[in-house]
Amino acid sequence: MPIVGSEVGDSSTDSVRRGGTQEAQQARAEETRAALLSKARQMFAQFGFYKTGTVALVTSAHVTSGALYHHFRDKKTLFEAVFLEVLNDLRRSAEAEARRARPTRWELITGAFDNYLRLVASSPEFQRIVLIDGPVVFGWSHWRELFARHVTTDIETTVSLLMEDGLIAQQPSWPLANLLQGALNEAALSIANSPEPHRVQAEVSQAFFSLLQGLHNRA
Repeated sequence: MPIVGSEVGDSSTDSVRRGGTQEAQQARAEETRAALLSKARQMFAQFGFYKTGTVALVTSAHVTSGALYHHFRDKKTLFEAVFLEVLNDLRRSAEAEARRARPTRWELITGAFDNYLRLVASSPEFQRIVLIDGPVVFGWSHWRELFARHVTTDIETTVSLLMEDGLIAQQPSWPLANLLQGALNEAALSIANSPEPHRVQAEVSQAFFSLLQGLHNRA
C-alpha cells in the first residue's frame, strides 16, 4: 500500500510522461482551439457552413477529429464560436474608427453605426458567416438572440447615454434599442444579399440615418 507522498510523486511523474506539466498541456489545448477557430473562420467564409466538412477542416488545421470534438460539441457549436468572433471583431472595429475622430457623443454613436454598415459592405467574411449562413444555421430566433446578447445590449447603453444628454427623448430604452437593432439588421442583410453591396450600403445607410435623425432632440 503506497504512502500519500509516493502517490503525489507518481502522479507528477505520470503527468510529465503523458505530455508535460499541466500548464504546458493547457497551452497546447489553447493553441489547438485557436488553430481550429482560425481555419474554420477561413473555410466558413470561403465555402459556407454546409460545404465545410469536418474532415477537411481538421486536416487543414493539422489537428485530429478528437481534438475538434474535445473543444466543440459539433460543427454547429464551432460555427457559433466563429460567428461571435467575426461579429465582435467587426463591431469593435466600427467603434474604434468612430473614436479616432474624437467627435461629440452624438457624432461618435452615429459614426459607429455608419462604420458598421460600411465595414459590412467591405467584408465578404462577415456577410457570409454572420448574415447569410447565420440565420439559416441557427434559425431566426437564435440568430436574433445572439445579436441581442452581444450587440443590442450595447445599443441600449448607448440610447440611455443619449437620453441622459437630452439628445433623445426619455422613454423605455430596451424597446428602442431592439427597434434600432432590427433596422440595423435589415440594412446589413440587404447589403449582404446584394450583388452590389457598396451601392446598397449607401442607400440603406441614408435611410437608417434618417431614422436616427428623427430621434434627435435638438431643443
